[in-house]
Amino acid sequence: MKVTIFTVRLDSEHLITDQNHLNQFIANVQFIKSDTHFVETDSSYWSVIIHYEIKNEVITDLKTEVQVQESDLDSEQLELLQHLKVWRIDKATKWKIPSYMICHNSELINIVLKRPDTIEEFKTIKGFGAKKSENHAEDILAVLNAL
Repeated sequence: MKVTIFTVRLDSEHLITDQNHLNQFIANVQFIKSDTHFVETDSSYWSVIIHYEIKNEVITDLKTEVQVQESDLDSEQLELLQHLKVWRIDKATKWKIPSYMICHNSELINIVLKRPDTIEEFKTIKGFGAKKSENHAEDILAVLNAL
């Protein structure tokens, strides 16, 4: 069993975003149980511990509608995926946030499969809207182009 801790800030600027991150995470794992604790400070928040197991990561390539798992990737694609995971960990460490808040594994697999060449092409990848594309596409393009 694995454990991840979330912070759900109560101020209107962060509440919806934090809830969405928590909900998106829960949707992508096999939820087992949760524990919560209210932390009372100047900016009070809920600390949420999620106990979970990893689901078999399955995504749909929207062009071919074929189920793709990480284990289905070839060696070159797996190497690229590993480089993207390292980039994600570095970015999460720098920003002091969990790595799944940068990109989920399914999003990284989609990047490997679709190999976008422009920031606009990132917006066609599930999970990449304007903001995520603006925040991360240039960095990811640099990783893609370095290999």
